Amino acid sequence: MSSDQNTGNEDPIQAAEAEWKASTTALERVKQVSEQTTTTEPVSEIATEALVSEPTARKHLNALVEIGTVTKTTESGTTKYSRDDDQLLYQRIRTLASEHSRETLIDEIQDLKQRLDELKTEYDAVSPETVVTDLSTDAVESDWEAVAEWQTVERDLHIAQAAINYERAREIGRATE
Repeated sequence: MSSDQNTGNEDPIQAAEAEWKASTTALERVKQVSEQTTTTEPVSEIATEALVSEPTARKHLNALVEIGTVTKTTESGTTKYSRDDDQLLYQRIRTLASEHSRETLIDEIQDLKQRLDELKTEYDAVSPETVVTDLSTDAVESDWEAVAEWQTVERDLHIAQAAINYERAREIGRATE
């Protein structure tokens, strides 16, 4: 039996970890883990998730801090790291601007605005915050899901608008060079 074949005794999680480790570098894994981290984490947690030693994680995290994709803080004497949400937002805006035409983004913006109007009408409110303040303690899950959707739609609308503005600023910059 070749080493590529699963004997049925192998733990699927261990197999996935082994495949991830074999197909990526330590830096790539540390970067992926840090990008998915929504709270500050000590190097030990990130090292464990990234399948690297703590010194290796620390080295790569400090490099990511230097280039601005990760932030570093000290809490109760412990150094912790987290993704830089502003950098991720910027990357998302750049990706949208480069991968989608202005017309596609405008269509998406129109769809998002339409969905916002529907939510405003459905909940007779001007914002998700207004809905939250009006919800009773026994509100149903679907109301909370609608609030989350509303917030997501608003965020996506602003990001799509920013992508158009970003691309336009780049065009103007190229024209004035």
